[in-house]
Amino acid sequence: MKRKLAAFGLAFSLAQLAAAYLPSLAVWLATAFSFVFAGLTALQKRKLTSVVLLTVAACLGFAAHLVYEPLSVQPVLELAGRQVRVVATAGTDSETSYQEDRLRGTLHITELDGEPADLLVTCASFPGSRPGEIFSATLELQNLDEDSYRMNYFSDGVFLQAEFVGEYAYLGESTTLEFILYRIRQELSRRLMTWLPTEEGGVEAAMLIGDTSRLSEFQEENFRTAGVSHLLAVSGLHVTLLCGLLVSSRENRRRFSRPLIVMQAILLLFYLALIGFPVSAVRAGIGCLIALGGYYFLQPPDTLTSMGLAAILLGLFNAYFPCDLGFQLSFSAVLGVEVAASLSRRARRKWKEPEDSLKNKVYTAFFWLADSVLIAVFAALATMPVLLAHGMSVSGVGVLTNLLVVWMLAPALVLGLLVLLLSAVPFLGFAMRGASLILAAWLHWMTEIIGRCAALPGARLALPVKYTLFVLAVLGLLAFIFWRAKRLRWYIPAAAACAMAAIFLGIQLSKNVVRMAAVGTAGNPCLVITQDGYATVLFRGGNSNLNAVDEYLKETGNPPVALVVDLRQDPREMEFDADRVISMDQMSSDVQTVSLPGGIQLELLHDSGGNLAVVTVDGYTVGIMAGRVRRDQPVELNVYVAGSSYPDVVDADTVVYTSHTTDWLEEVDQEQTTLLYGMEEPVLTIRSGRSATFDGVKPYAVQ
Repeated sequence: MKRKLAAFGLAFSLAQLAAAYLPSLAVWLATAFSFVFAGLTALQKRKLTSVVLLTVAACLGFAAHLVYEPLSVQPVLELAGRQVRVVATAGTDSETSYQEDRLRGTLHITELDGEPADLLVTCASFPGSRPGEIFSATLELQNLDEDSYRMNYFSDGVFLQAEFVGEYAYLGESTTLEFILYRIRQELSRRLMTWLPTEEGGVEAAMLIGDTSRLSEFQEENFRTAGVSHLLAVSGLHVTLLCGLLVSSRENRRRFSRPLIVMQAILLLFYLALIGFPVSAVRAGIGCLIALGGYYFLQPPDTLTSMGLAAILLGLFNAYFPCDLGFQLSFSAVLGVEVAASLSRRARRKWKEPEDSLKNKVYTAFFWLADSVLIAVFAALATMPVLLAHGMSVSGVGVLTNLLVVWMLAPALVLGLLVLLLSAVPFLGFAMRGASLILAAWLHWMTEIIGRCAALPGARLALPVKYTLFVLAVLGLLAFIFWRAKRLRWYIPAAAACAMAAIFLGIQLSKNVVRMAAVGTAGNPCLVITQDGYATVLFRGGNSNLNAVDEYLKETGNPPVALVVDLRQDPREMEFDADRVISMDQMSSDVQTVSLPGGIQLELLHDSGGNLAVVTVDGYTVGIMAGRVRRDQPVELNVYVAGSSYPDVVDADTVVYTSHTTDWLEEVDQEQTTLLYGMEEPVLTIRSGRSATFDGVKPYAVQ
């Protein structure tokens, strides 16, 4: 029964995920087909209950989306394009914006044009100094940008973005329960930081109470590179550990004590509210509440049952919940852990526990180590497709790091709770300082291990997304075939052989492939060229572009930068981490040609009006410019990476741009030139002598 409920919840969530990305007509057709298929299967082959169950789950998932869309989403989207007078509260996620005395984050609109409202919007810049401030202002409501963050906003119930227009008036501070708990969380975070070093204190605040505002970028990057960023976000692991502090699973008598169960449930709900109900923690919290309900009624709860119920409940609350990255990673990790646990149980049944005490200790130690490795491996494999699908890099040392530091999380949480408890009693300040010292040392060892793992070669793997997902799908199909044939023991060598063949083929296919990505601010991106493990950067813009380039290179395996060409006309002092830097503003001649490995040619054109760089790969030309270069004859290009203007000197077959608010679009002859809008980081992939393809772009027609 538990597997059927888990499968039902999974099918329900996958249907909602598909419905979020499919056109409306496709959702209606899929729903109708599912209903018909379920009915025919039930009538003709009543024994196929699993097929009927999964089909019904898919039908309900589609139906929930179709009901949620007109009731909750469409009425909000109809407000797009309006300029409105609102009363709003700055959300708990509000943080300092790029402008002075401004915040960015979520706004909760409680009054709209004088009428009561309950609306969430995201705003990149609005007046304020801290979360919880209530103010009135004039905002312009707009549709969300169609980028990779759009569905994450939808999963949070945010369907519009707002631009601050003016007429700001401060009205006070919010006293709702949400902000009372937020202020408690900030106070607890401050107490944790009292005697802890800044770095370790930020890590503890993030792990224990979900306050990431004090976390340094350095530590966050180390955790992500080492494959243990899940330790920083309060998730199922944290909730499970904290729920187990009151009652040990071995203490059967206390575990079924009803007063204690009620107290645990109350504390769990308070903790979830305190940390702001993050999706991954809510999923685990629902599971723990179901487990407590099972103990209360003397029933055997299990992880698969709670996972299925959590998927259904969250999906009914918000049909876009399955689009949330935390939701997907949490469920994928649970599935991976369950697969590992199933394999472990099967192995334990095959090799019985010996009666001899010494052999029994060896047996117990072996399976403890095997379980740890299996859980780390299968959790990493299960979450890998999700990370790749979202364009994120995968850690090559994640399994090793998890084995080394996950066991350190529980003591860190316990010590953090102890520090908070001691801080509540003034005359125990000396004990609080002692506990803080022990916690600081523990966290230092933990972060030191993570830092060393993050520095290992291959820590950040830049895998080709489509190819890797295809290989994982093949491995999954092989697993299903071997399982159906009852030859699962032969799957591991077959999968290993398939993986090695895929790696070899992938290496061969990626040789001499040139990738050019437009990276940086909308309207003025840089061009990053990577080939055979080396990178060339054609740079324009400021510090934000430099940070964007660094982040892109990290996400693509951190290849060494062989050359940086600075296209800026009036370059400010800026540090480029590259073997060679060419500043075009200081070129001795108007034209310079640079040869790069792999047959790539760079032609640099300079005059007083601007700088133009033209990349030539096997006769295919790509250009990028800063300022306006003057030439008697137009420069003919296959692709031009546009900025804030489109110069007359360029004659390009295709123009790639990253800002949909540019003024020059109407000046382009669309019969002669193809316009491609890149939502985030459009990529051109050139396979010499074979093809040139674009990713992350869509054709744009000027209305």
